[in-house]
Amino acid sequence: MIPDFFSDDIKSSLHSRFGKSINVTFLQEEASTRRYYLIETGANKEVLCLDEKINEDFITLSHFLNEQGFVVPQVLHVEKQNNLLYQSFAGIKDFSSLPKEEYKSRLKEVLALLLRFQNLDPPELVKTRSFDFEKLLWEVQLTIDKFKLFQSSFGLKTKLSVEAEIFLEETCRYLDKYPVKVFAHRDFHCRNLLLSPDSQIALIDFQDARMGTPQYDLASILYDSYYPLPREFRQEMLAWFQPQSLGKNQTFKECFYLQALQRSFKALGTYFRMIVDHDKQKFRLSLVNCLAQMDEIIQTGMFPDSIYLFVKELQREIQKLPQFLNQ
Repeated sequence: MIPDFFSDDIKSSLHSRFGKSINVTFLQEEASTRRYYLIETGANKEVLCLDEKINEDFITLSHFLNEQGFVVPQVLHVEKQNNLLYQSFAGIKDFSSLPKEEYKSRLKEVLALLLRFQNLDPPELVKTRSFDFEKLLWEVQLTIDKFKLFQSSFGLKTKLSVEAEIFLEETCRYLDKYPVKVFAHRDFHCRNLLLSPDSQIALIDFQDARMGTPQYDLASILYDSYYPLPREFRQEMLAWFQPQSLGKNQTFKECFYLQALQRSFKALGTYFRMIVDHDKQKFRLSLVNCLAQMDEIIQTGMFPDSIYLFVKELQREIQKLPQFLNQ
């Protein structure tokens, strides 16, 4: 069946491509404007992506990564007039669906995939954009702006001090000057790692890739708020990854924890936005997990009290909110 809320143009496209006997299933939404639908016609499966416009970067990078031997959704058909993009089926379940022990046993497989990704010579569109100071600080500022809305919505008293903002800005400057830059996925977390029908790992949501530190994506998966890991296991994975990384020098861990702080602070902004702007309450647990992980990052990295107090005070206030009591 085709959903009634699909426009006539979309219905016409589906009928033209697949015939009349179609089953359409909405796939899990994420923190973006994109919506994905599984199209089934008998034994055949495709995925339809609906967005505000066709993302040409996704098409370019899908072709590139496929040529490099990565398992990714392949672009099968594009209808620009209706902003419809048909992709090959890469799986429904993602890495977050795995039980904890299986997740942990396969994480080296994920990290090996990341190492392969970072060793690629990326296409020009990626080389021309990077996690420079301007981009990193933009991510920080977006979180600050969204926190103010979150703070107002829930009547919170927690504040981010000027000292904490200055430290975050200095962190961005350090990361900008880090001498090693690699092909960075930008959103390398468990929900962007699909389990293909033959149990391979399929990489998705790579259209915003840019040059960044080797630690950017590493911090994203090891401090993944969708699937928190035990601290000791995270340390083990970090120790396994470092000697194989292009950035395996004496400042690797220093950069890792600073990048983890910046990346987690950026993620906070996403959760603030989804809860306040879009009323997506399922992101409350991710927010709680993210704050707990930031607590660990700050203590391990021995970062200033100003940023530590912000996290602890926000944790304390959120724990008292009725909406967050069972998170």
